[in-house]
Amino acid sequence: MTRVTDSLDNGRVSFGDREEIEMATAVDPVCGRELRRADAVAAVDHHGTVYFFCSEACHEQFVADPTLFVAGNAAGASEG
Repeated sequence: MTRVTDSLDNGRVSFGDREEIEMATAVDPVCGRELRRADAVAAVDHHGTVYFFCSEACHEQFVADPTLFVAGNAAGASEG
């Protein structure tokens, strides 16, 4: 089941200094754009992996059919 997380990292503990955490990046699985997790418009936890989105349009496309964008079918999942 796909759900929108309450926080961008789904409450997981992050290790490292504040700047390192704020600079953590991810790749939007819909458009492939690299973005800072702190700047993500939305995030979704899909089967235990948190995906980050650069725009509401990318987020909506993913939520409509996540299987199109996971398991190597598109740009990729969140990175640390």
